[in-house]
Amino acid sequence: MKLPSFWGKVVIGLSIAAVVGWVWFAFLGDSESPHDGTNATHVHVKTIKNGVESNSSAGKVIWTCSMHPQIQLPQAGKCPICFMDLIKLEIDNSSAVAESYRQINLGSDARKLAQIEVTPVKRQSASTSLRMVGKVDYDESLVGTISAWTAGRIDKMYISKTGSIVRKGQPMAAIYSPELYAAQAELIQAEGAKYRLTPQSSSLLRTSIDDNISAAKEKLRLLGLTKMQVNAVLKQKKPSKEIVIRAPQAGIVIKKKVVEGAYVKTGQPIYAIADLSKVWVVLEAYETDLPWIHKGDDVAFTIEAFPGEQFKGRVVYIDTMVKQKTRTVDVRLEVRNPQEKLKPGMFVQAVQTMKLAGANAPQKTFLVIPASAPLITGKRAVVYVELPENEGTYEGREIVLGPRSGNYYIVKSGLKENERVVSKGAFKLDSALQIMAKPSMMSGSSSTAHSTNVGESLKAPQLFISKLSFLQTDFDALAQALRQQDNATVQSLFKRIGQKISSIDYSMLEGESKRVWKEHGMLLTNDCVLGSEAETYKRQHEIFASAKFNYEALRTAFGIEKVATSLTPAMDVPFTFKKQLGHVLTAYIEISEALSKDDMEAARKGASRVISALTNVSRNGLSKQAISFWGKQEQKILQNITALQEESDIATMREKFFAISKELLSLTERVGIALPGELYEVYCPMAFGNKGAIWLQQDEDIRNPYFGKSMLKCGEVKRQLPVE
Repeated sequence: MKLPSFWGKVVIGLSIAAVVGWVWFAFLGDSESPHDGTNATHVHVKTIKNGVESNSSAGKVIWTCSMHPQIQLPQAGKCPICFMDLIKLEIDNSSAVAESYRQINLGSDARKLAQIEVTPVKRQSASTSLRMVGKVDYDESLVGTISAWTAGRIDKMYISKTGSIVRKGQPMAAIYSPELYAAQAELIQAEGAKYRLTPQSSSLLRTSIDDNISAAKEKLRLLGLTKMQVNAVLKQKKPSKEIVIRAPQAGIVIKKKVVEGAYVKTGQPIYAIADLSKVWVVLEAYETDLPWIHKGDDVAFTIEAFPGEQFKGRVVYIDTMVKQKTRTVDVRLEVRNPQEKLKPGMFVQAVQTMKLAGANAPQKTFLVIPASAPLITGKRAVVYVELPENEGTYEGREIVLGPRSGNYYIVKSGLKENERVVSKGAFKLDSALQIMAKPSMMSGSSSTAHSTNVGESLKAPQLFISKLSFLQTDFDALAQALRQQDNATVQSLFKRIGQKISSIDYSMLEGESKRVWKEHGMLLTNDCVLGSEAETYKRQHEIFASAKFNYEALRTAFGIEKVATSLTPAMDVPFTFKKQLGHVLTAYIEISEALSKDDMEAARKGASRVISALTNVSRNGLSKQAISFWGKQEQKILQNITALQEESDIATMREKFFAISKELLSLTERVGIALPGELYEVYCPMAFGNKGAIWLQQDEDIRNPYFGKSMLKCGEVKRQLPVE
């Protein structure tokens, strides 16, 4: 019996209130319950202020609504939205500061009550068993139509019923056509004129007669006569009243469009013939199964007419449209049918185990999690990960899921192997976070946008800040590719941005800096994974908007705009000049590599290349200020590189190398350098008696040129430098 709308709403409201109330009781405890060591469960919740748990040990009481947990008031009363009585929560601030906005801690009693179970993320091959049904159909490429090439009367139908088997060239029908009759007469007359020629006839007349004969033959060919039929007309020397139409291919007559004695128009179909030596099998696949189906896959199927016998076909086409009523997509198989067992219209059942890796990489493995672990809403999927360093602590993460593989989901982004995800009880954790007004499954991805006071920025290492700043160049290129609708470039740039985000080391971040990065860095990484696979223009724009939002949130939080000026060259110089400096830097890096291996001879060869590269640097197009600056830098570099080349002591070589490094760093900062790849400033605090020294590298794998093999890995990457 259907409930009236009013009572339906009441039932739904009470149900939701019951669930939220249970979550409140299980996770947040009852502040009225005694604290006397009895079996009463009581869990304290951290104070939330601007998205951050307070580290204060003093607790406080707030009043909230079970239906609207965002309402948090300092005294009892009614909810201003639904007017329900507020419930009391006791906040305990003694817990450690969370490292994520989505973090929650449960005591042992609460974990038992919530029946939390965790399962490790594992790597395995992915496969699934697909069940599809369909039917046999004609191969459209092997269906031929016999049509009238000219208007006329069907005098004779040699094949009078559908289902008849015909061979190629077999007579199908005889047609009388006045136009055909006249065309035959023209050919016979033209041919007769040829025999009336005499040796004295002019060459012009001979050519004209030959042209007439050719034209008459071509006319008959265009009216449907074969070469053999044309020759027969010439041989009998009189027009035929009827012309026989022959089968263009072997097969079965599937349609008979006219009857004997009927008049037909030019182009009107008479028969349709299908070759059944090869047929189509059209299967219906659910849209959720599409990731497992690819062109070229072999699919096995059975037919009720031949129990126990298995047939095979190859996927040649996957429909581009989803049927709205059944939510299925047509998958076409091409099947050889030499014995013609498969008849069009037969019902087909296919049960196929498909591997996601495909035929070219059958052993490929994927990260998988239990199907019960993710909370899926729309295009988002949230999982809860157990943090091993803190017992009973769980962190919510948004991840990118791949297709479902049996009882598992494939994970494209967001988790690592051996991490432990909550496979039972995740919804209860999510409900608790909702009550605590933290980001959860039901909150939007952008709900945690960071905001700081004017002039206040989060602290982070220089390397972190520089890498984050240089992502702007990739976002500008991505916006340009979107404007040009360059699909391949858009996907490539999304992938590149994702790789750069994943390479950023955030282990040195603390407190709010770490929380902001984990939230927006996580969302930005997911956007890049989705963007690298997006194919439609609309979808790419949607993902770009989300990625841009998360990137701008990070730029604002860490004050990137304030440091961007220091990472941008101050002098405007031609790109050619920057490219020539890049050649100098490439030779300089050879010296660095040689010194890191204690190889003095290789260092001297590198010095020679630096000197050669310096002589090729042109001052064309430089301003007076740039010429003056470059002149001083060039003189210093040349002086030190010449001294390095002539040194016989490696310690002195390294001193000269340090002087060159400082000048090249200054050039990079002031005018910029064009160089393929990336460039980093690396610092060794122990060089030259703990005075410290810098050098430049194109990667983050430290190879110390000041200590060589004795302390090859001594140093730290300070920052990424701008290159073009």
